[in-house]
Amino acid sequence: MTESFLSNTYVPSRFSTASRSAGVKLLIICFLALLMNIPGLFVQGLVSDRMSHVQAPAWDAGKVPDSVAVEPYRSVDRSLKYILLFEGLVFLTYFTFEVSGSKPMHPAQYVLVGVAQVIFYLLLLSFTEKVGFDLAFLIAGGATIGLLAANAAWVFAKRAHGLRALAVFIPLYGFIYVLLRLKDYALLVGAVGSFISVAAAMYLTRSIDWYGDAKLASRAEADSESAA
Repeated sequence: MTESFLSNTYVPSRFSTASRSAGVKLLIICFLALLMNIPGLFVQGLVSDRMSHVQAPAWDAGKVPDSVAVEPYRSVDRSLKYILLFEGLVFLTYFTFEVSGSKPMHPAQYVLVGVAQVIFYLLLLSFTEKVGFDLAFLIAGGATIGLLAANAAWVFAKRAHGLRALAVFIPLYGFIYVLLRLKDYALLVGAVGSFISVAAAMYLTRSIDWYGDAKLASRAEADSESAA
């Protein structure tokens, strides 16, 4: 009787701590997404330096730089303006996989995912200088999508999660590419796309027991039945 009483008084505390883990994890992920903007700023500075290097001969000769030569760098620079949206959606996808499965994902693994996305921009810049922006986006985007999908399969030990990641990341990277090409409607399309993404996140996380009330009630009921 005493043992049952001690168990019943201890379990709520333990479960109330665990129940907040999903909410705390989401806050950590949001913080990491913001933090990954810092290396993005370094990449943006590199883009500006490379663009200035291309423009320098024309300025020195008193001429206007060739817009054709500068436009690929401007495209890369515009893509960096959406890095927070990009990071957030990819992190949210992994978080959805995590809470819908049974295997947790460590914050360090989220950092690696963020680093992979930053390297995407480095690949995009380096390949753009050699083959142009369109083909560079295809190469860098394809490599990054493949890595992120494979990583989802590795982390969660399920091939299905890798396929689901492909199904999410291919349209996401495609959306970013289209967004960069729609100069006049980029803001409108970006705003609508962001709204749809948030709505999808709300729908996909609608069944998450953030406070753990269901688990707590189920455990309490089980303890009551065993005590009886």
